[in-house]
Amino acid sequence: MSRSLLVFGLTGQIGDALLPLLAGERVQAVSRRMQVNVPGVHWLQGDLSDWQGASGFDAVLSLGPLDAFARAVVQGRVRADRIVAFGSTSVHVKHRSPDRDEQDVARRLAEAESCLTECCRREGMALFVLRPTLVWGAGRDATLSRVVALARRWPFFPLPLDAPGLRQPVHVADLAQAALAALDATVTHQGAFDLAGGETLPFGAMLGRAVQAGAPKTRQVRVPWRLAAGALRFSRTGRGFASRFGEDLCFDTAQAKAFLGWSPRGFQPEVRDFSLLQVRNAPPY
Repeated sequence: MSRSLLVFGLTGQIGDALLPLLAGERVQAVSRRMQVNVPGVHWLQGDLSDWQGASGFDAVLSLGPLDAFARAVVQGRVRADRIVAFGSTSVHVKHRSPDRDEQDVARRLAEAESCLTECCRREGMALFVLRPTLVWGAGRDATLSRVVALARRWPFFPLPLDAPGLRQPVHVADLAQAALAALDATVTHQGAFDLAGGETLPFGAMLGRAVQAGAPKTRQVRVPWRLAAGALRFSRTGRGFASRFGEDLCFDTAQAKAFLGWSPRGFQPEVRDFSLLQVRNAPPY
């Protein structure tokens, strides 16, 4: 039996991967811009900031910024028996960043999670907050795709290939599967799940693999990671990013495995994973 779903953010990178998985469902999707209806998906033009009357759905999915979505739920403008919303593991990490903008991201994520959880508990709505780590696979992320896009412009490209901080990059298609699993889960829940990728590797090695896959004609030039981090310390947009070159960002996925059957792939990128390179459309966190 098909479900009635309301989806925000279906035009984003997770939405691209999720859309084929929603076949057979009755989907209403909200976008700021007019979109063309397809079988099973009816598009509505709107914005979360002033959205009204979103009730009577079996489930609501939020694939975009968590703070705006949480505000709509808390204000009673979005209601459903089950809510699945994407956040970010940045809530664990960026509060200690030297970049005030990144600190603000972590603060807004934490406040959104707290308010959303309390509201859903009070109203009896099941809640699954999904927190991805570093996302890859669609060419629309704000980290690896941005590095690959820069590397494609140059025959030689400097990289901190010895940066030791561990990472667990997660493929966007695995995140789409997690969203579907949260919709299908037989348990009710109010809480969050960290979604890390299936392989843990050093930051420098991750960059090297990404550039090799996405910009194979570019020759990688090794730059000592401490030197690279020191240079980026003076960049307004890069100092927070660089401050984590040597930091291990690893997360426990035991709950995701138990509740969602989480079993993600390792990090073996191919050129098609960077085919779009729409970094301007990347989410804010």
